[in-house]
Amino acid sequence: MNIIYPDYKNSIVNLVSSILKVYDVKTDHPPLKQLDTKTLKMKKNIIFFVLDGFGMNLLNKFTTSTKFLNKKLISPITSVFPSTTSAAITSIISGKTPWEHGAIGWTLYFKEFAKIIDYLPNWDSITYKTQNAKKYNVIDYVGADNIFNQISDTNPDVQQFYLTHEELSQSTNIIRNSGTAEIIPYSDSKHLYKTLNKLISKSNSNRKLIFVYSSSPDNIEHRFGIHADEVEDFIRKTNSDIEELSSQLAGSDTTILITADHGLIDVDNYYYANEDEKLFDSMIMPTFPEPRFISFFVKKHKMKQFEEAFQKYEDKFLLFDREEFLKHKFLGEGEMHPKIDDFIGDYMAIAISNSAMKSIYMQNGKWKKEFNAHHAGLTEDEMLVPLIQIDA
Repeated sequence: MNIIYPDYKNSIVNLVSSILKVYDVKTDHPPLKQLDTKTLKMKKNIIFFVLDGFGMNLLNKFTTSTKFLNKKLISPITSVFPSTTSAAITSIISGKTPWEHGAIGWTLYFKEFAKIIDYLPNWDSITYKTQNAKKYNVIDYVGADNIFNQISDTNPDVQQFYLTHEELSQSTNIIRNSGTAEIIPYSDSKHLYKTLNKLISKSNSNRKLIFVYSSSPDNIEHRFGIHADEVEDFIRKTNSDIEELSSQLAGSDTTILITADHGLIDVDNYYYANEDEKLFDSMIMPTFPEPRFISFFVKKHKMKQFEEAFQKYEDKFLLFDREEFLKHKFLGEGEMHPKIDDFIGDYMAIAISNSAMKSIYMQNGKWKKEFNAHHAGLTEDEMLVPLIQIDA
């Protein structure tokens, strides 16, 4: 299985740097070499699509269903590490690496609240219930300023819109991260593309940046696996919808940029840390932040026991002690977010196979059915995403 490391000169962070450069925002990370920012700077409208979980593997797998998108593909780029929604979407929204914004996974232990919390939706990780955002204000501890505020500072006349599914539109995270952009909820794909057409066709002289987030195909892949008919159906419809949109917008001086936060890989085997007696005995607290990117906090006097216990998984995961992990700069460069220190354990394990590992809380036990596909590892399926450009 091919291992792909994040390339912070050719990643989704650099794509965002390119967009920021178009609007005269100074960035700490270089723009993509394969995007002509001078030409983009002359465009009246930019639509920036992020299709959650739309990895290069789907373009390569479903070639007959993605003919238009494949024709417009510029190149693959890498996700950030970890290749998971919390880290990657926060990077896309902020233009920062995970090292800088600190949102390094779905589930994070916040010592401020003595709780394990699913960061993006602000759920209690045990009950899965949405928490009071004022009482558990996790977004005040992790994250970074959004690109919309940054653009408004340099180009206040640019109209900005944040399109997301109506179920997500009122979440604390999106309200904060939309900044100066107007949030526009959509109910389904028909409503989405109708809204895009309407926004572009409005007759005014203002430049527009329209950010579009879709939680699919990620949620479909989790349930059915990356090769499922349901995934291909979504990809086929998206390919058709975007081709039709580009035709409808012909002559509108619009560029559509399409990418993903990460890809997914089918998971054939789940390990449960609490079921491995020696492994679990050596641990201080449950594993987090992801089943394919695992932080282990280990009892100092049982380090050797942990290492010996983990040997049976060494063909499934790369294991690094804290110092080794940080030396590799998986999370990127820049100014370290202070919460990184809290989230990186004594050992870090990264999936390089079709396996995952998680902790089971006694309060809720195992899931009746685990996800068929997951992300956050270093495989090619998870790390490579497309850079697509369509000029209308």
